[in-house]
Amino acid sequence: MRNLICGILIGIGGSWLFVRETPVEWFVWLLFAVGSVLVVFGLDVLVGSLKEHEERAAWLGLGMFGGSGVVSLAVAFSLVV
Repeated sequence: MRNLICGILIGIGGSWLFVRETPVEWFVWLLFAVGSVLVVFGLDVLVGSLKEHEERAAWLGLGMFGGSGVVSLAVAFSLVV
């Protein structure tokens, strides 16, 4: 279910970038792709570490990977708007 929700949100964001009236630069697509991968990887680290009862590793992994992914996505969408 988590993968489905992440895929839907990434698809909505990519579709919004694709249908813009003004063309989107290549580095915005790169930032969007890297940010999306980092957020999904951060969520995967969170879930995997929590299943192994490693709470500190779970939250640190989410903070490191997910946090940098969110920053990358924020920069990508701020360059478009």
